[in-house]
Amino acid sequence: MHKSYKIILIIAFLVSCSSENTKQIEANLLIEPNYEFSAEFFECKLNDGYTLLNLESFLSTLVRSDLEQRNVKYDINVYFPKPNYVNQFIINVKNYSDQDIYNYILNKLSRRGFDEIASCKFDKEEYYGQSLLANENEIINPDYVSEILRCEYNEGYNYGTFRIAIERFSLEIKSLNISYEALYLHNKDYPNSFIWINNIYKDNFSSEINSNWIKNPTAENVKKEFQENAKCIDSKIYDAFLIT
Repeated sequence: MHKSYKIILIIAFLVSCSSENTKQIEANLLIEPNYEFSAEFFECKLNDGYTLLNLESFLSTLVRSDLEQRNVKYDINVYFPKPNYVNQFIINVKNYSDQDIYNYILNKLSRRGFDEIASCKFDKEEYYGQSLLANENEIINPDYVSEILRCEYNEGYNYGTFRIAIERFSLEIKSLNISYEALYLHNKDYPNSFIWINNIYKDNFSSEINSNWIKNPTAENVKKEFQENAKCIDSKIYDAFLIT
């Protein structure tokens, strides 16, 4: 299930535009992302006497048909921290419907025996998200690497000023034709912060991005424009697994 990657922090590709005056900033505050799903992250820890091999065995026998709810579309991803997995991991549920399915999924997992293997914190903190871009090559692979960045907007900036940057970034990255996806997540209780997720679906991604983008002169300008809009507090790398 796990892969080894040399990760390059690719937040450097982001672009942005700055507002020219107060009225424009106020107008930008009214612009929101076109949210496609809601998401929750559950921090989990293996119970005493259980290892990641037990968890992997459990996940390998778990299929979507065991968790399906009629007419509801959702994804379940499991994140294993890199470089050392130890005994902690994260379950992420992405819900593409208006129904509250989180308790349903958790109950299903419990009935399958998940509670014997691990314990999770179920403090509800709901995010709303959208896929910023997805180059479809090999994204069907359920094993991938995910980089999760916690970011904050700089004073006077918001999604309204950031959206054009994202559009420019998307056009540039799509032209590279690499197996990559970017997600933007926002908690409405914290309007000045957001989560940016880079999903990487190919072993040689780092060499591809290094040769096709990092060495591109445009990259440095993109990085400066991103830093004008926002700063990222931290970044964590995970081996990720999509339950299919």
